[in-house]
This record gives sequence, C-alpha cells and structure tokens, in this order.
Amino acid sequence: MKAKPFYLSLRLQSRDPRNGFTAVELLAVVAVLGLLASVMVTSLAGTRGGVAAVQCRNSLRQLVAGWRMYADDNRGTLVYNLDGLQAGLSSGDPAWVSGWLDFSSSSANTNLAMLVNHLQYPFGAFLGPYVEAPALFKCPADRSQVRTGATFIPRARSVSLNNYSGVNSRTWSGQSGSIYSVLTKLSQIKSPKDMFVILDERADSINDGLFWTDADTRWQLIDYPGAYHSGSGSLSFADGHVETHRWNDPRTNPILQPGQLMPLNQNLPGDFDVLWLQQHAVGTPSTP
Repeated sequence: MKAKPFYLSLRLQSRDPRNGFTAVELLAVVAVLGLLASVMVTSLAGTRGGVAAVQCRNSLRQLVAGWRMYADDNRGTLVYNLDGLQAGLSSGDPAWVSGWLDFSSSSANTNLAMLVNHLQYPFGAFLGPYVEAPALFKCPADRSQVRTGATFIPRARSVSLNNYSGVNSRTWSGQSGSIYSVLTKLSQIKSPKDMFVILDERADSINDGLFWTDADTRWQLIDYPGAYHSGSGSLSFADGHVETHRWNDPRTNPILQPGQLMPLNQNLPGDFDVLWLQQHAVGTPSTP
C-alpha cells in the first residue's frame, strides 16, 4: 500500500482540540519566533546605520549648497576659513563657524548659535543665512557628548572645512613652503568634482572648523576624517555632489576612545587613504 504524504498524514491525525499544543509544537514555535526576531534585529540595526548615512549625506549636500550660495552672493569669494581658538569670535578672526570643540565643559561644545546665528556671531556662522538648521552640522552617527554638571549633552558639530578653501585660510607648511595655494574664489577651483569642501571629522580629532591636510608631505595626516558609517566617511565636493568614502587602512580609522582626544599630525607611510585625502584636498586626480 502506498504511503500517504507526510502533510496529509498530519491532517488525517485526529486530535482533541481541548488538548492544546504539544511541548514539541511549542518549542518549534518558540524557535521560529526567535529566529525571526534575530533576523529583524539585524535588519533594523543595518537600517538605522543606513538611515544615518543617508541623513549625513543629505546634510552635507545642503551645507555645500549653502557654501556655494554664499560665494554666489559675494562675487565668487569663498567663505572665511580660519583655524585657532579665536576663530569666528572677533573682527580679526572671521571663520565660517565659531567654536573650539573638545571634551571639556566649554559652552562652545554645545552652542548651536555659533553655527547658524550670524547676527549673534557676526564674525562667524556665515552660512547661517543659507543653512538655518544647526542639525545639518552634525552627523547623526556621531555620539560624542560633553558633561555639563550632571548632564551629558551632545556636541554641536562633526564637520569641518577643507583648509585649501576659503579667505584667511592657509597651508600647513605656509604659502612660501607649499606648491599648492589656498583658493579664495570659486573660479580658482579647476576640478570641482575632485576637490572636497566640507567633510565629517572624527570626534577625537575635531576642534576648530578647519580640516587640515598637508598635500606637500607624502603620507602626512594632520586631522583625521570621520568614519561614522561602517568605516566610511562622508565628504561634499565643490561641484555639489557628496560621497561616502571607505577608509581601508586601520591607521586612518583607529579605535575611538570616547571622551579622549587623539594625537594628530602623524606620518603614516603606505597609507593610501592619506594620499586620497591629499589629492582631493587640492583637487588633483594625481598623487601629490
């Protein structure tokens, strides 16, 4: 006699509905639910990371648009870009943003007005009239905080502006010792698609609003780019597009120590991430 299919045998089995589920059936249900839950958690975790990356790129896209609109309204002159503790705080130190970030209780770490309120900070916050939302200056994946009394408050900014761009900016080795020049006009940017403008900087590297790159010294990394998206960082370019670029050398993306600053200005022989940054800081596709 031909055997009945397994599923048909199950259907033909008689069972008193008052008996409920057997222990084996309950274990099977629990196992399936556990598997589905683990899949959903993994999927949601990846989605959160993906959402943060999308938000970060959108923020940078709006920031570089504001950077461009400022130049258009000022006869092609690029926004002020200055380094130092006093950047953006006095008439002699104008900068696109004000505020020196660290992990102290300084109000500059959390002061959103320093980013967008040009009336309150007339020597800083120059993009405020074009970019009104301070949230655009902070990658949502940057979790850095500072302690104020008994409260931990998120820091205000995760972005910096390329030191080869902007009025009052300078090169690391000085103009006399550099083969590259700081560009102060839109018209001076020969290859806008190859020159990054505003990028995410690591939480333990960022301080003023200027991102240092030394294109004159091979393998030299001054400031460290952000890597908030699974080892990748977001950068906006002078033509308006935004990229998420992966850093492949672990020396470019060392382990983050929350609440601590890292040593900057390091020479990293063989780190091709550094060469990529140098090339795209000055807008040249060839190795410096």
